[in-house]
Amino acid sequence: MNRSSLSVLSLHLTLAFSSLGISANAKLAAWYPLDEAPTAEAEATENIESDNAALIGFDPDPTFSLVTRGHPAARPNLGTSYLLTKGGGLDLGSAGPVQPTDKFTISFWCQPLTLDAFDRFLESQLTNTNAQDGIRIDTGGAGNQVRVLVRDNNGATNSQFTHPTTLKDDGTWYFVAFRYDSAGIDNLPFQLTVIEATSAPVDAAAVAAATAGAAAVINTGPIHFPHARSTLIGLEVPDNPTHPNTLNAAIDELAFYDDSDANGVLTDAQLADVYNFGPSGVQLINAFTSNVQSVVPGNPATLAWLVTEPFDTLVLDDGLGNTTDLAPSTVAGTGFISVTPDATTSYSLRATRGDAANVSTLRILAGAAPDISAFAASDNLIQVGGAVDLTWTVAGADSLVLDPGATDVSGVNTVEVTPAESTTYTLSATNPFGTTTAEVTVSVIGGPVPAFRFLASSEGNLDTSWVDEIEARTWNLTGALRNSPLATPSPNTNISAAYTTGGGVNGGATGTFPFPDFSAEIWLRPGALTADHEVLFESGGGQNGISALITDEVFRFLGSAGNVRTLDLTVPIDGLNLDDFIQLVFSTSAGSDAFEVSVRDTFGTVRTASAVADVIIGNNGAGLFIQASGALGGDNNLGGRSEAAGVTPAGLTGFGGEIAILNIYDRILQASDIEAAFDSVATSVDPPTQIPFSITKIEGPNANTLTLTWNSIEDHLYDAEFSPALQGWFLLGDTVTATSAQTTKTFSIPPNQSRFYLRIVDLGLD
Repeated sequence: MNRSSLSVLSLHLTLAFSSLGISANAKLAAWYPLDEAPTAEAEATENIESDNAALIGFDPDPTFSLVTRGHPAARPNLGTSYLLTKGGGLDLGSAGPVQPTDKFTISFWCQPLTLDAFDRFLESQLTNTNAQDGIRIDTGGAGNQVRVLVRDNNGATNSQFTHPTTLKDDGTWYFVAFRYDSAGIDNLPFQLTVIEATSAPVDAAAVAAATAGAAAVINTGPIHFPHARSTLIGLEVPDNPTHPNTLNAAIDELAFYDDSDANGVLTDAQLADVYNFGPSGVQLINAFTSNVQSVVPGNPATLAWLVTEPFDTLVLDDGLGNTTDLAPSTVAGTGFISVTPDATTSYSLRATRGDAANVSTLRILAGAAPDISAFAASDNLIQVGGAVDLTWTVAGADSLVLDPGATDVSGVNTVEVTPAESTTYTLSATNPFGTTTAEVTVSVIGGPVPAFRFLASSEGNLDTSWVDEIEARTWNLTGALRNSPLATPSPNTNISAAYTTGGGVNGGATGTFPFPDFSAEIWLRPGALTADHEVLFESGGGQNGISALITDEVFRFLGSAGNVRTLDLTVPIDGLNLDDFIQLVFSTSAGSDAFEVSVRDTFGTVRTASAVADVIIGNNGAGLFIQASGALGGDNNLGGRSEAAGVTPAGLTGFGGEIAILNIYDRILQASDIEAAFDSVATSVDPPTQIPFSITKIEGPNANTLTLTWNSIEDHLYDAEFSPALQGWFLLGDTVTATSAQTTKTFSIPPNQSRFYLRIVDLGLD
């Protein structure tokens, strides 16, 4: 049945299915269900005009393939999905339906497995020039959000917006939709929707709540056809599997809605139908079940279904090349069939009516232990006293047990726990064929919960990569060394590991952290400081950005907006105990233009400072130990540096000390938060007990020599000074480096002195 006949049919069915289908005016122009079996031909089927897509990186041998078909979908009624390992993707070509120009909607489901800056969901652009046409949907500069960028070949500007939802890479599925109407006459001009999937359906209100971007500045009009290149899914370029912007995620139900008129922009209610029932927005399959989840190989299982009539086709597919027409077995929308799987098998039920289609999939285990396809915590990091939900998806289990506690959780798929300390939970699923287990760890901390948490002591860290414990962000490091355990222990903290570099252009880079309200907490221990400005942290770059620097005299904080330096704040380091790690917290608020700094050492010294400054954190990445482009672009991309000549901080270089902890918060930390975060790391806030600095023994003079013994501090430098009458002091011999708590040294004194004075001077650390 063609699309025009679908419109007529939909009009006839309005009374019966008014809440179940997309309006006839919403034109589904291209639809890739991505339900092919693993053994299918190497094309992705397009469901409307048969414009099939080429697979990039696909190999019939799954060992070598970068595209895996048959991956579980977000919801059982969406069939299966494609898993795109980095380098794998789809080339949809350059036909009109997949290269819309104006008044259109693009929707898809995605399940990120890793998150990196600018990974491509969809790409029809070339490079970053505005003198081209196309659409880019990626993970943005932060690497864990959904951004849409539109270009219309005007050569000057583009339109873009980043959705505020933070993506997870723990198996969570998301529904994404982009609606564009450049004139904004019939619809809002730029709408980006991101919904975290659950088993529950959504309504129009939920779609509206998950939609942002209406206030985005629209600098573009209709996109010209064709776009700059063919439309790619999962790739920036089709022939470079090692390109850093390739996607590592599952993709499902990719759909384009016609842009010939305003009807290509779906309403919130229509998008809710797409979320609930698939791109056709019609519910044809109401239920698809099995009487058992697991069987002895060759034993029967009974599949049953409930579908909405009328339908055109109803087919069962076992994924092994065997299909069965179920229409003759269906009476009043219901039916059943017996199957006898010899091995674990996924059965797909596909129902069609015109261009509308539903696919529902279930899996029957044959002679296999239970399958735990998901086991996750609603939060992997909580404060003391907080609660967290554990959820799981299990097939083929007769019993479920949750440890610690050996709690029977059979028959449920979620439970709330309140761990008193960091805990690893184990879910054990058992049937007659064995037991399957899965683990998830919930960390409990005493301080505030950050959005990103980097601990040098975390397992999985390498000299070249520092991983995030929460959102799986990674600092890519050059010239760094992870000391675990610390080369020099930390006497007053629980810090056991840290990263250090040799300074210079060595350091790390990652995506930016562009929160409107932003706090960064760094635990650092400086090396030998000089007048040079060493970069601790930087984000956003010179036009819009921020940086934290240190010299032998001050901490210095720079910020800028629109290529103008708006912040230059210093905090003196004199009097701080830099022999151990110190806590540095700095915060900036886009709403109030408030910038605040707190510095605490483990001897009880606290320094604070504040300023009013318009600081914008851009999307050009973040740097640790050095600016994000330090090894590439030099000092011109330091956050907070305006582009005017002569404003670069003197002696700009990388931080040569140690950084043990970096926490990024998506809010402003209050004083109580900062203190709680400090208390969770510091084990002592008192200076060590010191023996009074004094000369304890004098021997001589003897033949113009004098031997002195004094209380000292290891590694401190000491001078002996001579004066004949307390007027003018002169060095007496060379500087002495203490090696213990007491130092003894023999000095030569000027001859013929009947009366004179000596003193020992502590010069501090070597």
